[in-house]
Amino acid sequence: MTAPRVLVVAKTPRVLVVEDGFEYTRALERIADGAAEFVRAADAEEAESLLRRSAFDAVLLDVVFDRTPEERLVGRGSELDARFGRNASGATEHLANRQGFYIADVLAPALTPSARVIMAYDFSADPERLELLRGRIPGLEGIREGTGLDDVLARLLAAR
Repeated sequence: MTAPRVLVVAKTPRVLVVEDGFEYTRALERIADGAAEFVRAADAEEAESLLRRSAFDAVLLDVVFDRTPEERLVGRGSELDARFGRNASGATEHLANRQGFYIADVLAPALTPSARVIMAYDFSADPERLELLRGRIPGLEGIREGTGLDDVLARLLAAR
């Protein structure tokens, strides 16, 4: 008598893409061709909510959120306001152009240690910033300038 066959079904990797548009999500879906499930979050609040409700194997964080309404940007506080004085538009521009860093800080407690986290930022000229962020998100990686989406996808789906 032969042993019963066991069907092993590989789990489809889930990737959370945090971006203010749809460019990364759509492009990754196209080149992944079903090899992964991509879930998009438009801002920190939505991403944090998704991470609380569901597990993700990887997270891709955009940095610039210049299409996000001002009230959805995270990071505004007395320290930032003092830095920009009465220049509210300067503070908003600063947040929009660096929002991915602020979102990373918000998401850090909700990320599993095994999750791969890639930020759309070239840390090669700013390694101190990367090391500082890795204090909160140990597996954080950046994307070097000119890196193709095929390489980004491979890194998102690589086992940790």
